[in-house]
Amino acid sequence: MKKIILVFCLALLADLQSFAQDLTWKILADVSWERKYNKEYDEHINYPKFGAKVQPYEGKEVVIKGYLLPVEVEGDYIVISAFPYQSCFFCGGAGVESVMEVYLKKKKTVKAMQIKLKGKLKLNVNDVNHLVYLLKDAEIIEEIN
Repeated sequence: MKKIILVFCLALLADLQSFAQDLTWKILADVSWERKYNKEYDEHINYPKFGAKVQPYEGKEVVIKGYLLPVEVEGDYIVISAFPYQSCFFCGGAGVESVMEVYLKKKKTVKAMQIKLKGKLKLNVNDVNHLVYLLKDAEIIEEIN
């Protein structure tokens, strides 16, 4: 009987570790910037230095809610923002830490303005051709509105 309970507890613990962690844009705001020379562009560019609040999420499966930006809404690549299009990084006064590249597991047409996603977070430290936050192997778990 003790073995059955132990096996059940271990299975439950393993299952709990597989759950995605909720991630907020407030946590993602924990980033500072360091100016470094970039050979490819022959100029100094800001590179992210991720803070202690966001670093533990690197490589973890997370759930995040964001507003769809009109980059490419059909396919396996989308961009989400902490804010609606009118106030996003590209159009308003928000920072680059308020947007995220999302790579979907399956191509999907997204019709909602706000979506909730689950995927693996990647903190982009060096590739200036991409945003600082990437969500890989993502799935849309809810379309809002």
